[in-house]
Amino acid sequence: MPKYRQVRERLQHRIHQTFEQQQKTPPHTNTANNGEKIGSGVSYEFIVSPLATVEELQSTHCPSYIDRYLKGKDLTPQEIRNVGFPWSPEQVDRSLSSVGGTLAAACSICDRIRQQQGLQQQQQQIMFAAHIAGGTHHSFYDYGEGFSVFNDIAVSANVILKRYADIIPNGILIIDLDVHQGNGSAKLFQNNPKVYTFSMHCAQNIFSKEEKSDLDVALPPECGDQAYLSTLSHWLGVFSKHTEKFDFIFFQAGVDVIKEDRLGKLSLSAGAVQKRNKLVFEFARRTKRPLCISMGGGYPKKDWEPILEAHTNVYHDAYKFLWNSL
Repeated sequence: MPKYRQVRERLQHRIHQTFEQQQKTPPHTNTANNGEKIGSGVSYEFIVSPLATVEELQSTHCPSYIDRYLKGKDLTPQEIRNVGFPWSPEQVDRSLSSVGGTLAAACSICDRIRQQQGLQQQQQQIMFAAHIAGGTHHSFYDYGEGFSVFNDIAVSANVILKRYADIIPNGILIIDLDVHQGNGSAKLFQNNPKVYTFSMHCAQNIFSKEEKSDLDVALPPECGDQAYLSTLSHWLGVFSKHTEKFDFIFFQAGVDVIKEDRLGKLSLSAGAVQKRNKLVFEFARRTKRPLCISMGGGYPKKDWEPILEAHTNVYHDAYKFLWNSL
């Protein structure tokens, strides 16, 4: 989708500018053998999203549904309408990339943690990774809806719980701040003690059956910046007291909460969305838990600029937060 490319290009340009400015302040930066930029303990790297494998999808989704979608076989008109875009080989690749990118980001964190396990506690670094797409939280076990074919966060959570059981012995926290409830994720992880689902959304942005997350906070339309941020801060404070229950955080960072969004009804200011993101970043630092970010929703009324800017800010502000946390 053009949105993903435009956000990526903005982000690459902006991070490069920030990086160059920061190098004027010692200590100076070196470049690793793999081309990864390293400075003052902060590194960044852009890689192409890999395609999720069938085996990875089967950690979460019905084998028959996976097969039918990948082959475009026996999909009903209703199923296609529910997803929101027509089937095509290109859409298959997009859906596989949506999952594969989030999983690659999560695995990159886990691999880095394994590399650091021999370091002293004070040398260990806070780690973020992000996918400039994904957030497809409306996908269920055997069907998709709301522009979600496969659930990238759910697949990633299930895979890393198995692949990195030594790093994630306790569980995973999903923080879903899209304007719509993360109903697919809620359903997929019901009665799963290893994954805690938290969805804070608009009470009137329900387009499908509402599911039960471990914690749902449904806010009224146009609740206001301060009420939104105070509510989020409260619940993150509660989670901070129970860090024994999670070792890893997924952040669904949908920007359809912004007032310029065509579908969202919360109508937050752009500044409030940035403060929302910072609250999550600060929560990850405070709890010393790695954070994996995915894009989520953002739908323009006419002008794409506010949406593109809000998406870009999620990732750029995460980078700046890491640097300023050193």
